[in-house]
Amino acid sequence: LNHESEDGRSRHIRPDLLITDTFAPGVRAPGSGSTALVIQPVNITLPMPEEVRERYLAIRDSETRSVVTVIEVLSPANKRTGSYDRALYLAKRDEVLLSEVNLVELDLLRGGRRLPAEGVLPPADFYAIVSRAGNLPRAAAYPWTLRQPMPSIPVPLAPGDDDVLLDLQTALTTAYDRAGYDYSLDYADEIDPRLSPSDSEWLQAILDARVPG
Repeated sequence: LNHESEDGRSRHIRPDLLITDTFAPGVRAPGSGSTALVIQPVNITLPMPEEVRERYLAIRDSETRSVVTVIEVLSPANKRTGSYDRALYLAKRDEVLLSEVNLVELDLLRGGRRLPAEGVLPPADFYAIVSRAGNLPRAAAYPWTLRQPMPSIPVPLAPGDDDVLLDLQTALTTAYDRAGYDYSLDYADEIDPRLSPSDSEWLQAILDARVPG
């Protein structure tokens, strides 16, 4: 290829690969020389990232429409060690924590890997973590067990505004009743992860009491 530079001189450029729609002079057409070796491809499967729609609730200022607080409910993918979705969530979490936005995280799953935190969380089945923008890196963790009712937790708003209590038990009961989970869930299935023997006996006693005698 000939290219004329800014100083008017003609320079020859040799590309790494040249593809033309017609064969240029001096370019050998296929079949005119030695026969190239044709290799049959092997079909493979590439690992594809699992697309999971993560839902969250954002509380905005009524005047500026700026985000004040983000409420996240962790999914199984968020708690799967080494997963793409966990890495994505942790990056999003860091972004929120570095901003002037409050963060409330609800870990309502017994299984999976807990969110990273310095120190050791008290033993529990479920956690709510409330991070206030003006108090970081300190945050408040609210633990509770399977045998306890879900608590009401404070949701921080803009500076100067009082917290709003989020009644988790009422929210869960309302969603459970409206979705008809008492008809669609099979309580005979094995629970994953498995309950401890004492928790299993406690749960079985509750289920037996609900069955008409």
